Amino acid sequence: MNNEIIETALNSALHLLNSELESVCVDELKEEYLQAISQIEKALREIEKPFNGKA
Repeated sequence: MNNEIIETALNSALHLLNSELESVCVDELKEEYLQAISQIEKALREIEKPFNGKA
């Protein structure tokens, strides 16, 4: 698995969502954006953790 490709894609998605968040007017949709942003940030933290050899 190429973590660099995954990290680049996640960072691009995160940037896009953060950029669009300001223009979202519907509260329910804004909450969905915030949840997606949170999940992407969590995934990026997981990628950045050192691999410990366990599956």
